[in-house]
Amino acid sequence: MSGARLREWPAALVLGSVLAGLVVVAADRFRPGSALLAASLLLAAVLRAVLPERRAGLLAVRGRVVDVAVLAAIGAGLVVLTVVVPPPA
Repeated sequence: MSGARLREWPAALVLGSVLAGLVVVAADRFRPGSALLAASLLLAAVLRAVLPERRAGLLAVRGRVVDVAVLAAIGAGLVVLTVVVPPPA
């Protein structure tokens, strides 16, 4: 595996967990799937916060503070959505 591909492991990890969350949601399990999607975004925020700029790969879009704030806000919003949406009747 080349160095350039190996450098993108943070984005691959996050995208893999997002894909897993979408599969769970598609299997008619909204709450667990949404929780996994939220955890994926919060993981992306943590990885972006702790990894150096050159190791963050595709997670580095803007400045570190903006990236972490946006990912954490969307992740937290999904957590709220997961908790607030009532279960199916």
